[in-house]
Amino acid sequence: MRHSKTKGEYNGAALYSFLLGLGHSEALVQKVLRDAGVDRIEPDRWYEINWAMDVYFSILEKIGRGAMIAVGKKMIETAPFPPGLDDVKSLLLGLDAAYRMNARAGDIGSITCEFDDDHSATLVWTTLGPCPLNIGIIEGCCSRVGAPALVEHGAGGCMDEGGTSCTYLVSF
Repeated sequence: MRHSKTKGEYNGAALYSFLLGLGHSEALVQKVLRDAGVDRIEPDRWYEINWAMDVYFSILEKIGRGAMIAVGKKMIETAPFPPGLDDVKSLLLGLDAAYRMNARAGDIGSITCEFDDDHSATLVWTTLGPCPLNIGIIEGCCSRVGAPALVEHGAGGCMDEGGTSCTYLVSF
């Protein structure tokens, strides 16, 4: 798994909403937090970004890819988003702004979105979190506005396997 080190901070509210997605497994949440050296996440605090990413990757190792996707979907229900995003296209276009609301650093990567037609898009992520979390976030954005989505990992590599980006093909 990849994880590049950068200087910056990560919003406690985003990390907390992620942990809420694991609410079905309180024991796992408590173990991950203990292993990270804390007993809880404070939503109104900013955390060192590498530490926060280590928490995400630790959870991925413990619960696996499918469960991480499900948690990413659940996370979108409570994650902070910019106002006015009320349809699939605006939500997908707003992912980079939402990411920047929750991560602040010089080199945090980005999320770009281009629409292929009225019902599909290509998203390219160079962000710090795990790939299955990104897939869940995309699915959660679509679900948030009642649009079922199919998210496929595009060709060109995966950041979790050393690639420079992840490309997602989204049909909604």
